[in-house]
Amino acid sequence: MNSLIKRTCTVIMLITLLTACGNSGQEHIDENLPLEQQVDRLIENNSYTTALNILAQYDRENPEIKVLLEKTHLNYGLHSMHTFDQTEMRTRMNNALVQFTEVLKLNPNNVVAREQIEQILMIYSTIPNREPDPDVIEALREVGVEY
Repeated sequence: MNSLIKRTCTVIMLITLLTACGNSGQEHIDENLPLEQQVDRLIENNSYTTALNILAQYDRENPEIKVLLEKTHLNYGLHSMHTFDQTEMRTRMNNALVQFTEVLKLNPNNVVAREQIEQILMIYSTIPNREPDPDVIEALREVGVEY
């Protein structure tokens, strides 16, 4: 039953994320809002770098900051995968792998990140003479993923 609940939560999160990926409008973020709300709004606006820059000012070992970092990296990776621009596919997939690797550094048990890494690597395996950048492959090895 616990697995079913996790899968359901994952599906709901992905649907929410994919809906949010369609939002490209810029919004001024009120710095008086709680940090979690600031990060959520930046994610909704696909402003992942800004969210990560804000979070970099805090202690990465703080459990609340870890959760916000994990959420931001996960959404950034999913956004990179689902933003279609065929000319930049390798760049987008490498970025997605980097983001998912960061998620696994924060939470080695994140199922969504692991599944997305597997999906990207499976796609790479079908394309002759293509693979992720060497530094991306090394980062994947550091979190226990072999390519």
